[in-house]
Amino acid sequence: MLTDDRHALILRELQHRGSLNVSELAARIGVSGMTLRRDLAALEDQGSLQRVHGGAVSVAAATVEGNSQHHGGPGGALQQQRARGRGRTGPGVRTPIATIGMVVPSASYYFPSVIRGAEAAARDLGVRLVLAISNYSQTEEQRQIERLLANGVDGLLVTPSGESLANGNTLKALSLANVPVVIAERPIDDVLDDVALESVRSDHVRGAEIAINHLIGLGHQDIGLCVRQSSPTAVRVLKGYRLALERAGMEHRDSSARFITVDRDQPEALREQIEELVDWVAVSKFTAMLVLNDEDALTFVDCCHERGISIPGDLAVVAYDDEIASMGAVPLTAVAPPKFDVGYQALQMCLNRIGPHFGNATALQQVSLSPSLMVRESSAPQ
Repeated sequence: MLTDDRHALILRELQHRGSLNVSELAARIGVSGMTLRRDLAALEDQGSLQRVHGGAVSVAAATVEGNSQHHGGPGGALQQQRARGRGRTGPGVRTPIATIGMVVPSASYYFPSVIRGAEAAARDLGVRLVLAISNYSQTEEQRQIERLLANGVDGLLVTPSGESLANGNTLKALSLANVPVVIAERPIDDVLDDVALESVRSDHVRGAEIAINHLIGLGHQDIGLCVRQSSPTAVRVLKGYRLALERAGMEHRDSSARFITVDRDQPEALREQIEELVDWVAVSKFTAMLVLNDEDALTFVDCCHERGISIPGDLAVVAYDDEIASMGAVPLTAVAPPKFDVGYQALQMCLNRIGPHFGNATALQQVSLSPSLMVRESSAPQ
C-alpha cells in the first residue's frame, strides 16, 4: 500500500471512529507498526491528527479530551467553537448571536457526525457551540447539563445516554431549564406533555425496514437479526425488523432475533458470544442477517469466514450504523442514519426557539429523518 493510500485510510478511520490503535490498524491493513507510526508522525506534522499513547485521535476528539482534562475529568469539558458568518460587524471575528450547549454520550463512535452537523449549522448561523461529553453516564450527563445552564447558554442540544427520557435525573434537570431544549437522536414520545422539549432523530424503525426490504427484494425469506442489547437503538431496530416481515407476509418468531450482551471491553468473551451466534445462524438456516452495530457486524463476518461461511455467497449481511462498515475485508452493505442532518437540524430548531429575532417557531416539533441504505458487497440475491 502506497504512503498516500495509507494516509487516506488513516484519516478515514479517524473521521469514522475518532481514534485508532496502531497495533490493531497495522494488523488489519498488513503493514508494520513502525510504518504506521511514521505515517502518524507525518500526519501530525500536517495538523491532521494528534498522536496519543498507542495510537492517534482526530483533532476534534483531541480538543474535547484536552478540555475535559482542563475542567476536571472525562466529559467535564466544554469545547468552545467560534462561529463565522451572519452577524459580522467588521473584517475580524464577529460576536456570536447566541450560545448553544451540546451534550452527547461519545466523541468517538456514531456521534462525531452529529457533532459535525451541529458545528456546520453553528458556523452558518453565527452561533457559538459549546460541547460536553457524558461518556454514557447519566450522572455525568446531569452534571454537564447543570454546568452549561449555570454558564448561561441560550439553548441546549442533548442526546441522553439511555433510550428513554421518561425517568431519571436527566429529565428532571431538563424540566428545570429555562432555555429551549432539543433532544437529538432519542425519541420523546413517552415524556410528559408539561415538559417543553423538541426533538430531531433518525427513524431507526424505518431504517430497519429499509434493510429488511432490501434483503427481501434480493429474494431472501429467512432473515435473522442481531442487536447489541445495551444499544439505545436496539428496541426500534427490532420493531422495524418485525414490521417489515409482517408487511411482507412472512412469519416471524421471537427466536429470529439474538442479543449481544458482552461489552467490547471483554474481547475474548465477545468473540465467543458472536461465534455462538454464527452457530445459531447456521442451524437456523438463515440466508441473510441484519446486525446492529458495525463493529459487531465486522466481527460476525470474520467469524463466519473462519467457519467457512461465505459472505455474501452463503449469507448476506447488512450492518446498521455505517460508521466503519465499508472498511471490512468484505465491505458491508449498511443502513446509514442521517447523523449530520440530525445535528444540523437540531441546532437550527434550537435557535428558532431562542427568540423572535431568530425564527417564527410556534408549535413544539418532533422531527424524524429517514436513514439511507449504502449497498456494498455483502448483500447479494438469494
